Amino acid sequence: MFNEVFIMNIKSKFNFFTIFIICWITILPFLVVYLSATSRVAGMLWPVLFVAFIIFFWLTVFRTRAYKVEIEDDSVIVKRYFGAGKSVVYDFTTLDGFITLIESAKGGVYESLFILKNGKRIGSISSFYHSNFEELKSILSDKLNDIGERESSFTGECTELFK
Repeated sequence: MFNEVFIMNIKSKFNFFTIFIICWITILPFLVVYLSATSRVAGMLWPVLFVAFIIFFWLTVFRTRAYKVEIEDDSVIVKRYFGAGKSVVYDFTTLDGFITLIESAKGGVYESLFILKNGKRIGSISSFYHSNFEELKSILSDKLNDIGERESSFTGECTELFK
């Protein structure tokens, strides 16, 4: 008989709809600025504020939410910015666990899990961003401590953005 060794390697998959929205949100400000710059009556204040908001959105929300996560047997590999960031490998034994955050939005209720190391968020999976969220959640639940659910609050999330 052969001794079979199964090596687990699960990668997060992003929702098509989420990618579509992100692309639209990225292109729209430049279109608004172009249309305002070429218009004789439109001012530039609102388009510039809109671009500033989008830049803030990219630098904060994507930095804290849009992670590509790969789970292996003994470790988790995390990349920020939809996988465009640098890969960081964390051994499961060095992680604190994860907290759960339930958020409601216009499109529904979304669940996010934040992976913690030394009390700091180092990665995240979300039912909004990831199409295979339930599979990832199940594996993380087996490998890490569930620290519990945390209430969603605007001020709490704002402080997390700048940690």
